[in-house]
Amino acid sequence: MNFKKLTLLPILLILNACRAEPNFAQTPHENKLLKIVHAEQSPFNGNTDFLPHSGCLIAIQQNGHFYPARICEMGENAGGTQTVAAAEDIALLPDSRPISFGNNILLLGDPDSDTYPHGVLGDAIEAKTLYTLDAQTLKPAAKPFRLPESLVFENNTVTLWGDKVVAVISGGGAGARVAVLALTNGHWQIQAESAPLPTNRWQSPFVFQNQLYAVQMPHLRGRLVRYEMQGKRLIEQELGDGFSNHEIGSRETQIAAILPDYALIPQMDLRHVVALDGSGSLKRLSPALPAKIVRSAVQNRTAYFLLADGSVWAWSQP
Repeated sequence: MNFKKLTLLPILLILNACRAEPNFAQTPHENKLLKIVHAEQSPFNGNTDFLPHSGCLIAIQQNGHFYPARICEMGENAGGTQTVAAAEDIALLPDSRPISFGNNILLLGDPDSDTYPHGVLGDAIEAKTLYTLDAQTLKPAAKPFRLPESLVFENNTVTLWGDKVVAVISGGGAGARVAVLALTNGHWQIQAESAPLPTNRWQSPFVFQNQLYAVQMPHLRGRLVRYEMQGKRLIEQELGDGFSNHEIGSRETQIAAILPDYALIPQMDLRHVVALDGSGSLKRLSPALPAKIVRSAVQNRTAYFLLADGSVWAWSQP
């Protein structure tokens, strides 16, 4: 047995622990998370799988496979709720989350369970194709963007970054990378990519003050990075360890709450929250929450966190 290697292990663990703790600035005493008592103040009554659009809802329906549908309230005299458009020739992820992109909606589909069976998001089904559909007709508004056979979109949605889209792509012998896509003349193209993580390692991006961030390995290390585009590469700057904007197995893939002046990011226990400002300064908010954060929402410059015990806590930016 090599005793020299064994004696180094505690030292390495101590060094990693010291490095993992970010340098928190002092938090003003009044910057506290507050429990919401009245249910009408909670923004979590709606279904996050629905996308409101022009008085209708864009939803995912199932009829042998999952496909997008436009559902409108027509009134009792007009027959009540009616599905006025459907694209049954498109196969979506069971948990695909539609998002608005100008006059269009974006959805991930073409399910695949063989290429990259990581399963970090609750199942081993991932998407191969990004669909761009007209929000009124659900007809294609751009050519579907299909990944090469060795790759998948390891997420159930994409992230908007101005007039670009940010996606998480995995496979090809590596783990998750962040990719920036741009739409030109009806065709999506990858403009820049980050270096991939090791295989079966994931990351969750978010945008704050028009800057691109991600939490890498939110279940194992929680490395917070800021990405900058340099040519066709996304170059990362590390801001700290110990963060998490996703609980393993959850389909809520980004639970940081993004306010105009602060991004509120949970720590890895999902019971503490840290405020990130535009300069990169990190401030830990108090108190520790009584249960894990499961969802977030933002309304009127206030961030809301829904906890596993059903309670809702809020923080308004100063």
